[in-house]
Amino acid sequence: MKRMLITGAASGLGLAMAKKYASEGWAVCIADLQDEAGQKVATELKSQHGNDCFFQHLDITREEQWQELVNTISKRWLGLDALINNAGVASSGAIDRLPLKDFQWTVDINLMGAVRGCYFCVPLLKKSKGMLINVASMAGLVHMRNMSAYNASKAGLVALSETLSVELAPFDINVSVVCPAFFPSNLLSTMRSNTNVSVIKKMMDGSSVTADDIAHMVYEEANRGKHIIIPTRRESRLWRLKRYLPGLYFIFMKKLVHKIVNK
Repeated sequence: MKRMLITGAASGLGLAMAKKYASEGWAVCIADLQDEAGQKVATELKSQHGNDCFFQHLDITREEQWQELVNTISKRWLGLDALINNAGVASSGAIDRLPLKDFQWTVDINLMGAVRGCYFCVPLLKKSKGMLINVASMAGLVHMRNMSAYNASKAGLVALSETLSVELAPFDINVSVVCPAFFPSNLLSTMRSNTNVSVIKKMMDGSSVTADDIAHMVYEEANRGKHIIIPTRRESRLWRLKRYLPGLYFIFMKKLVHKIVNK
């Protein structure tokens, strides 16, 4: 039995990945702030697949809760084969308008939440030669205006993942970082913003990619050992443009912003 911990797994992409891995025979720990929803997910997965799926409350900003969770997993499962740092939040606003406390909130959850997960779980993954998957965003690779806090937190998560890919290679731990673009989710429900987010909502609702699609791709490509996982072709092309033709990329991005501002 393979054993996996997924943060933020009571809804959205975390839920989709929990369902996918459970359907493939994994035991899944649903770690989330949403107690009722998380318990319901764990119960349903255990009933449907017969795996040892369970829920535990987790605030990823609280070190003592991480330690308690790791203690529970060590006692219940005697180890861990995979960690998915998925829980995250969003914020938007100009750099001189977004309150600093909201910037700090974004970084503390999106980046430091994953750092805490790695700190407490990597010792178990070293023993199992397991797998680490960090869910970042295309915002970690390609940076839109008025999203400095979110962009910085996700770019930091990409950098963390790249660092750990090298650092943990001697322990046979594969590290992947997932960089999805817009897809329908509940991210806006907790978003802190002083700008109009209707454009973001429209792009999320109009996406042809679903959380289930991304979960399937994560399962397939992480198993193959792929490091950067970009679920959509258009964003993958934009990322390649930035890497290989940065001058052209910045011209394109500045023209795009100018068009939006003067619309």
